[in-house]
Amino acid sequence: MAKIRSSRWALRRGQRLARAGKLDASLAAFGTAGDTNDFQLLIHHALTLARAGQGDAALERSARAAAAAPDDAVPAVFNAYVMLRSGRPDEAKGELDRAAKLSPRNPIVHSLSAVVDVLGGNLARGCEKLLAGAATDNLEMLGWILAVIERKVFERVGTDSGAIPPDVEGGPKADVAPSSIPDLSVKACAKRGERLLESGKPKKALKYLERAVQLKPDDAAHRAMYGAALFEASEFERAEPELVAAPKKGPLAGVAQFYHAANAYRLGRYETALELLDTLPMVGDVFLFSEWCDYIRGMALVALDRTGEAAPYLAAFIDSEPAVVERRLKKAIAIFRESEPCSTQS
Repeated sequence: MAKIRSSRWALRRGQRLARAGKLDASLAAFGTAGDTNDFQLLIHHALTLARAGQGDAALERSARAAAAAPDDAVPAVFNAYVMLRSGRPDEAKGELDRAAKLSPRNPIVHSLSAVVDVLGGNLARGCEKLLAGAATDNLEMLGWILAVIERKVFERVGTDSGAIPPDVEGGPKADVAPSSIPDLSVKACAKRGERLLESGKPKKALKYLERAVQLKPDDAAHRAMYGAALFEASEFERAEPELVAAPKKGPLAGVAQFYHAANAYRLGRYETALELLDTLPMVGDVFLFSEWCDYIRGMALVALDRTGEAAPYLAAFIDSEPAVVERRLKKAIAIFRESEPCSTQS
């Protein structure tokens, strides 16, 4: 009885710590259960080991979980998941086939079967399979699946499957000169540009914000807003010097550094993006961008081929933007289909 209580305590404690991101403490808590056949504890121990990058130990625990409950689909499914995370799709397929017999309508089986296709090189088919059926509601797993697919996109085309922000048609018109706007004071230009930017019209905002910068070039706040507008208009190279010059203190510091991190990501400077997010000042309205911080961090880790680390950040982003999975899968399918060799017509 005491052993059962110890196992339940270790499971609850380990889960709480893992959810808080305290992986070392979580692993220590799971370890207090000693040699156990509690398949639920073994599963969560395995998942935490996988997140911590201890693949061999994770596989050992997940295999023990599956052996402890051979007639239960749940440990078989998670054993397959750990196998996939460890780069063993062929072994995972056999375990998924077994899980499918035990639980034919399990959405996790469906989702992981699609990953087997993706890892096996059937990229578009795997994404289409995910779209066609019920996807898993396990956010951590879904974040990892999205990370795997986005990594394949990076390998195929060298960038992700969609821009941040959503694609904007071209940049500002070349014939719109700052002098073509009304003769306004620097304050009026800045205010009008800020309102246009906040209403989702970055191209129209640019001419006012550029004029404000020209009238008062030493104002770091104006340069921060101008840099944000350039970013939102997909003018990433032009945005960089403005965002570098943005204020490092004050209410705009957090938002300016967020845009700097996002811009670094768009320019392919992934390590820089991570460093900027690590030191992000949590002041002003930066909290409004928290889900996008998760997205940028996750995608930067994907680009650096660190999909396991990316999973929890993409999971957090999916939790706040659930429709993103369908949009990203459709874009990924288009990319994979477009880059497939053309079939020879007879």
